[in-house]
Order: sequence, then C-alpha cells, then structure tokens
Amino acid sequence: MNSSGSLMVVKGSREEKLAEYEELLLRRDQLFREAGSYLTSYTKEFGDLLTANFEIRLECIKKKKAISYCRRRMNRGLPVDTAGMQEEIEREMTLYYAQLEELTRETEEAKQAKNVGAFRFEQAKKIYVRLAKKLHPDIYRETSENEDLKDLWNRITAAYHRSDLDELEDLEVLVRRQLESLGADAPKTVPDDLERRIERVEAQINDILTTAPHTYGELLADEVRKEEMKERLREEHAEYEEYLQNLTQALEDMLREGGVKLVWKLG
Repeated sequence: MNSSGSLMVVKGSREEKLAEYEELLLRRDQLFREAGSYLTSYTKEFGDLLTANFEIRLECIKKKKAISYCRRRMNRGLPVDTAGMQEEIEREMTLYYAQLEELTRETEEAKQAKNVGAFRFEQAKKIYVRLAKKLHPDIYRETSENEDLKDLWNRITAAYHRSDLDELEDLEVLVRRQLESLGADAPKTVPDDLERRIERVEAQINDILTTAPHTYGELLADEVRKEEMKERLREEHAEYEEYLQNLTQALEDMLREGGVKLVWKLG
C-alpha cells in the first residue's frame, strides 16, 4: 500500500475488486439514465394533468390569501385595499409561479423528447461502457486532473444521457487520440479505500432502484395502473374545483358582510 497517497497500483486480488467497482459504477450510471428516461416518460404521460392540478391549486392558495388579507383588514376596522391586496398576493405567489413555469417547461420538453430506437440505445450503451472503463473519474485520477480529459468525459456523459450514438462514436475516436498523446500504457491505479467506495456505490444503486423516478418504470409499464393514475388526477382536479368555488363564495360573503364590493381577477 502506498502510504503517501490515496491511490496505488493494482495488484493481485485487488484487480478483482477494481473490476467489481467498475461494474457497479457502470450499473449505477445505467440506472441513473433509466431513471431520467422514466421521468421523461412519466412527465409526457401525466404532465398536462399534473400542471392543470397545480394551476388550480395555485388559484385556491390565492383565494385563501385574499380571505386572510380581508379578514386582517376588517378585524382592524380598515377598508379592504384591493390594489394593496393584489400586490401582496402577487408578491407572495412568486415562488409558486416559478414552480408552475418549471412544470410547464418540463412537460413541453417531455412531449418533444424523441424515442430512441432499441438498437441505437444498445450501441450507445456499449460505447459508453468502453469509454467509462477508460475515463471514469471515480477510478482514473487523470480525468479529474487533465482539462482535456475532463471535457471529454463531460461530453461523453451528456451524449450518453441523450443516447446520441453519433456523438459517442466521434468521442471514442477523440478519447483514443487523447490517451495516446498522454501515453496509454500508464499503470492502472485504484483507491486505497476501495471497499468503502464499493459500499457507497451499492447504497446509491439501492437508492435509485427504490425511489422515484426509477420506480415510475413499473407504473409506466402497466396500462391499467396508468389509467387509474389519470383518473385519480382528474378526481383531484374536480376536488380542487369544488374547493375553489367554496373559497370564492366565502370571500364574497365576507366582503358583502363588510360592505365591500370586489371584482376579483384570476390568473
């Protein structure tokens, strides 16, 4: 063991541990990409319903804030300042509007996402595996220290997540040239804390498999469950509509009792 640093030349049985570590890293990255694909498909499938529910929920929040504002003013014997109320509510709703904008954008992007053919996906994955075994920064220190290798690795991961086979094929050529210029016969190195790293990656794999968005995969593969999900979202929207009507009536009753007439503009 090299006591002066965190890396050492691979020898003996540690080669097997390194191989195990490499496979786990590739497995983790593959699952992470699958999770991203599931998220895109989930958003494409349910995005419009989720966005509609979020929008009407925001209207309910706005009405509740209006009721709270009017109650505070009326309890203090003050007139309801409609302009002031609108300004206060719009200010407090800024974060909600940003969330709605992001949800809308993600839904549109998911609708426009292209479905990658199985052949191109498998070919892209094969190239990524070959390149990851050469450049993955969790194993090869040079990737983190060399700006050219770092840039190539960033481009590789981006192309892999897009399943961009053409880009990966080009990058494989560039990587080969770059490694040749640096000396391809450099000894393979492995972290001293390999066992700990293996445990860490195994925990990450378990987290990906047991949480959303990877768990969306089972839902998306079941047509019955998908329709049940859509029906629940529609029911939720109907409940919000009823709640919004009740809030609207409560606000109107409050203002009428207080002798105030308010023209409320939603949106």
